[in-house]
Amino acid sequence: MKLSGETKVGLLALIAGVILYVGFNYLKGIDFFDPTTTYYVVYDRVDGLTVSNQVQINGMSVGRVAAVTILQDHGNQLLVALDIQDDIKLGKGTIAQLSDNGLLGGKKIDLLVAFTEPKLNEGDTLLAKRESGMTEMLMEKASPVMQGLDSTLLNINRLVKEYQGMSVEVRKIMTHTADASEQANRILAENRGKITEITANINKLTAQLIESEKSIRLLVGKMNTFADSLNAMQLASTVKNVNRSLESLQKTMQAIEQGQGSLGKLVATDSLHTNLNRTLVSLDSLFIDLKARPKRYVHFSLFGKKDPPTKK
Repeated sequence: MKLSGETKVGLLALIAGVILYVGFNYLKGIDFFDPTTTYYVVYDRVDGLTVSNQVQINGMSVGRVAAVTILQDHGNQLLVALDIQDDIKLGKGTIAQLSDNGLLGGKKIDLLVAFTEPKLNEGDTLLAKRESGMTEMLMEKASPVMQGLDSTLLNINRLVKEYQGMSVEVRKIMTHTADASEQANRILAENRGKITEITANINKLTAQLIESEKSIRLLVGKMNTFADSLNAMQLASTVKNVNRSLESLQKTMQAIEQGQGSLGKLVATDSLHTNLNRTLVSLDSLFIDLKARPKRYVHFSLFGKKDPPTKK
């Protein structure tokens, strides 16, 4: 059988199309020679999940997203069909977690396999779960920063308004400062000669003070020497008077010990002490008799009559 050129070209184009289709789907993750099992999962939102996105277990690709269908009769939920390798067995309670696939923003589905009985069959529905994406986490972190930035901008705006209100007063202060500076410069220029003379006089006065300081130091030294001499003389005189007083006191004590003078006799002899005791005894007897017989010592009469003498 002989084929025409047109038939050969058609067959070649058909074979090339089949190879292109199979290769393209193979690159998308569809393996026509590897049997798969289809499972379903329902999400409220898929955040950009598309057909051929990978299905992984612990980071290993075990399948792909076969289709994404919107369920308008169920609140616009999204039904996702997953083609999983036929040798992967999933137990009841397996979770299909929608998560980010790297920093480029792609999506993938991670299977959290439950090793429980009974095992799921083809067409069963997995549990759905969404992991917070990178964008959501960045928004959560950035929200407090943005709020703080807003409050900072408000404070800056308020400060700018206050500064604008104070700008007139600030300009007046700057104008007055410039005028005062000009006046000070003018006064310095007009009195430059006088200031030079004052400076020269101050220098002369400083030199004179230095010379006077030398003389004052000499005078202070002499005064200190004179004060030291005077203190020494006063101390010597005081010591001499104290010694003289001690000598007199010592002589007085010696005289008392030897019985000289009234105090010495009082200390050395006991006759004075004896006489004093006798005198006290006599006074005591006199007071007793005076208390017992007062009329004997005191005579008193209203008409001048004398009392009869007391019989003995």
